Amino acid sequence: MANDQGLNHGDHQHDSITSVTECILGLKEKIDEKELPGFSGLIDDWFNPDVPVDSEQFIRRFLHVFKQTDQDFTYEKIVGDYDDDVQEIFNDFVDGRIDATEAGRRYNQATADRVTNRRGDIRRGGLATAIATDPNVLAEPINLFLAAPTSIPSRIRALFAKVFPKLKDPKRALYIPTYKNLEFINHGRTIENTPALTCVPNTAQDICDIVKFAKKQNMGVRVAGFRHSWSPVFGRSDKKHRHTNGDILISTLGLIDASVLPNFTSLPTDIFQPRAKDLNSIVVVDHNYVKGPPLRDGKKYVRVGTSTTNEQLRRWCIKTGKVTMPMNIVEVEITMGGSNATICHGGGIRNPTISDLVRAIEYVDANGTLRKIDLSNPDILRAAAGCFGLIGVVTHLVLELDPMSCALMEPRKVPVIEAIPPPPDMPDSMIPAPLRPKHPLSPERKAEIQRDFETRATTTDYAEWFWFPYSSEVWVNTWHKTLDTSNAVDYPSDAKTILQVLGTFATQIAQDASILLKLTQALPETQTKLLTWLAMKNLDDIGPHGEKIKTWVPDALHFQRGVQNLRVRDLEVEFPLQPKLKSAPQLNGAVNANGHVNGAVSSPPSTQSSDVDLLLVQRAWWDAILAAYAAIKTCPQRMPLEMRIMAGSDVTLAPQRGHKLGTCAIEILTLHNVADIWPAYAQGVLDKWTGYKDSEGAPVPVRPHWAKEWYGYTVKGRPWEEVLRDEESANGGFKNEIAEWRDLVGRLARRDGWTTLDARRRFGNEVLDRLFWGQEDGPARLSGSTIASADEAAKLKKQSPARKLLKSCFGK
Repeated sequence: MANDQGLNHGDHQHDSITSVTECILGLKEKIDEKELPGFSGLIDDWFNPDVPVDSEQFIRRFLHVFKQTDQDFTYEKIVGDYDDDVQEIFNDFVDGRIDATEAGRRYNQATADRVTNRRGDIRRGGLATAIATDPNVLAEPINLFLAAPTSIPSRIRALFAKVFPKLKDPKRALYIPTYKNLEFINHGRTIENTPALTCVPNTAQDICDIVKFAKKQNMGVRVAGFRHSWSPVFGRSDKKHRHTNGDILISTLGLIDASVLPNFTSLPTDIFQPRAKDLNSIVVVDHNYVKGPPLRDGKKYVRVGTSTTNEQLRRWCIKTGKVTMPMNIVEVEITMGGSNATICHGGGIRNPTISDLVRAIEYVDANGTLRKIDLSNPDILRAAAGCFGLIGVVTHLVLELDPMSCALMEPRKVPVIEAIPPPPDMPDSMIPAPLRPKHPLSPERKAEIQRDFETRATTTDYAEWFWFPYSSEVWVNTWHKTLDTSNAVDYPSDAKTILQVLGTFATQIAQDASILLKLTQALPETQTKLLTWLAMKNLDDIGPHGEKIKTWVPDALHFQRGVQNLRVRDLEVEFPLQPKLKSAPQLNGAVNANGHVNGAVSSPPSTQSSDVDLLLVQRAWWDAILAAYAAIKTCPQRMPLEMRIMAGSDVTLAPQRGHKLGTCAIEILTLHNVADIWPAYAQGVLDKWTGYKDSEGAPVPVRPHWAKEWYGYTVKGRPWEEVLRDEESANGGFKNEIAEWRDLVGRLARRDGWTTLDARRRFGNEVLDRLFWGQEDGPARLSGSTIASADEAAKLKKQSPARKLLKSCFGK
């Protein structure tokens, strides 16, 4: 059977056709109870149907194993990152003295007591704290710690400017916290450079001052929030023979929030939320502000600062605004500016991208002047919403939000072949053995499964599927909305949020604990299946007849917390849903039709499933599953395969643009610690996804999620960047869209008194210049720099300390 699937298992002794369950039970036989006290018992109890072990008990008992052992200290290193009071709460929970509800209550109280203190107190050691065995965690704290003294002159200038405001000259100096030569690394560890200056502004005026300074000094400007993009949308590469790129990075978040892990934004307390400032303000505005029509039925225009996080907006929507985003990404650790700039999206066939919600944009242009784009120029607005910061620095967005509603969540863990059925031409022999049903499915059952999948994909308000590598189950998260908000519950609850964060601790232990590496003999398959086992335990399942979870839509959109603390690699593509032929072929024994299984709710859809052929969606899903099994020797994919069904988009540069029937957004992820073997594997999956043809034999256009991995990959042997720039949309490119975008940006430039050359020099980088401006080497590099030359540095050494300080603060 292994040869039939093209599997390559190497020489190690194991049964590569085992399920995750069989793998974990086999691992149990190797456990030394003295080294891992209680681990064998946990495994036995979990798989014993007569012993109830809920997710809270599972997390507690798993962590308790590693708290008790004297053979490994990974638990101590993780929990030791907190102060004594918080450690006591975690330890009391793990030891069984309190439950998760009490842990959440005590945690809220412990952190509330520190609101008046500096926020670093909760994280023991402040900037210097980290898990010593993980260099990925150490990089940013050490760099930030070393660069902290370089911000002193800018802070002195800021104090001086408050006393003598008329002497402030933004073209000559910066009056906000500014760090010199602070290395930049994105969250996914795919981009590194060193800006000459890193600035942390609070207001739109601060950003105006930064851009004016950059213009005077001939410096470029790029912006970052949580740094949660994998593609080259950040600053320029470092200059040759220089230690920096000579430019300015604007961090819309404080540098600890932006770069240091662990990140506690998602925890149920206010203490870890970024401080209130102009750039994360949230207010309701009227229709005159956006020059648009009045809104009805509870919709509102909401103005948000670019550094507003999803967590801040989630809390505001529920507690204050009584409105909701109709869609959003899952993570709360992302800024609104970042999600708009790269055209991020959520799920649901009625829902386009986040950038489609934008009704006004406030930005600072290349001259340092604050400008606004609104509904009086809708075509320009569509070009500016989602343009990677190439027109300037966005300070605020106005979004059109829906009235608050509730989601009727019905999360399920479903056998793999019943979640998304294999394409009809895939024989059962190709399905990996652990994923096959014990008994062949009847044609009637296959038809029922097909109808259920189609109904969920094309009629629900939110639709996504998760498959963790080698799991026999898929986590299905589809739900409908209701305007009835009575009896809604917070989701996840404070207790569940604590458990989700502790669940990331368990995943971290599974990766880093030396005793587990010894137990698994460092076999990738065993390690990956262990991670999958832990991950699936952290996801809810209401069962086939369980009560739906009625919660606020913002809570349902952000159902999983704490995932920011796992560094991953991520490749995602978007392709259009295909129309169904009039004489539809039979799939799995029955003609495609609407229907529902296991209580799936039906509602009037915007796109009928009878209009959409989901065959390519099913094929893309199963091609990725088979690729994971084919690479089981090394397991390059150690995080889930994810898929969302969504609408098309009207945003000029959106990958979903022109998808009239909707979009399939599908992605593969892995952990950063296997980054060395990831690109080749991801390229193989991409080759599958970009090789499909429609019913008429034409290529199906596949385009990347702009924020995910695409740079460095190829499509049909050509650099993907080249395809995106030079091919039309029918071939997966943006040639016509880029030309349209340039024309619209040119109109905006003429309206606002700057030129596209100004914008390219001020706000571009090498890759974006080539892609959108057609510049092979980008515009002429900026020559200025605020970093002293060698001669100037030598002269500075001879000066007195007082003179050095004055010059550092105020220039010559």
